[in-house]
Amino acid sequence: MKKVLFLTIAACLLAVSCGPSKHAVHVEMRHPSKSGIDLAGKIVSVVYLENDDVVATDFCEAMADGFAYSLEEDYGTGSGSIGIYRMRKDRDADYSSKDSLFNILMDTGADVVFLFDTVSFGNMVVGGPSKVGYKASPDSSFISSSTVPFTMKMFCFDGMNKEDKVQAFGGSSMARPSVYSNGKDDSTVARAKAWKALGAEGWDAGLEVAESFKSQWKHEQYSIVYFDSQKWYDALVQAEQYDWKGAVDTWMSLLDTNDLLKRSCAEFNISVACYMLGDYQLASDWLDQSDKDNKLPLSDAMRKRIDARMK
Repeated sequence: MKKVLFLTIAACLLAVSCGPSKHAVHVEMRHPSKSGIDLAGKIVSVVYLENDDVVATDFCEAMADGFAYSLEEDYGTGSGSIGIYRMRKDRDADYSSKDSLFNILMDTGADVVFLFDTVSFGNMVVGGPSKVGYKASPDSSFISSSTVPFTMKMFCFDGMNKEDKVQAFGGSSMARPSVYSNGKDDSTVARAKAWKALGAEGWDAGLEVAESFKSQWKHEQYSIVYFDSQKWYDALVQAEQYDWKGAVDTWMSLLDTNDLLKRSCAEFNISVACYMLGDYQLASDWLDQSDKDNKLPLSDAMRKRIDARMK
């Protein structure tokens, strides 16, 4: 959940009554990626396969690094939080099978594993040298742009997903390594330099692949109910400031009452707070208790949101 601009609640506090009032809290909520895979709160590992093709292995390593870096940035888990592993490719292994990915998942100790298969390259095309537009050493005063198509495959297994299956992803793109020279290299030398520089281009490919697995953010509105008393106002302010743990503590102090409506409202608010904190089972349990004491008109909509997260 991302913080949005703090909204003053003074106006809503002017409208008081004997019954409960409701206040809208606006938040940006994290949702699963375009791929449908939700990595929030999960331990992730990335594995890439190597073979005797040094260039392909270097490219795959850089692609895994770029992929992991992009996801660490998006999910805010910190540099190095995603483990990266190298594994020798077994030609007889089926890396699209659940058994293969499950074993790798267990070996890495992760909740979700991504496996990059070895890449396949097409024909390399190297353009003519052009003088660079800045002062450089004679050996690097010219640059040649090159292109080479490549095809990649990746498999993912989420051990926490109820579907319990391997998902396959793949695609083709174009790598564009640049070659620096003195402008006198023949085509053979230029191609050799381009192939040597190709490995590092995998980083950009990894960033591109990661786009499909980044979170999607949606603006949503949630209701908090309150009564005309200081403690209810205090909890409302905490909720507006996204201090959900603090708000829960305040609402918990309001549960010791024989007024079933007030107790239900506090329980409903605690359910919302648990939802915001990512504990959907606890959110469901508190909503159950709220419904038991005095079901609120807001309950069904909140129930749908919780159930959708628990699928």
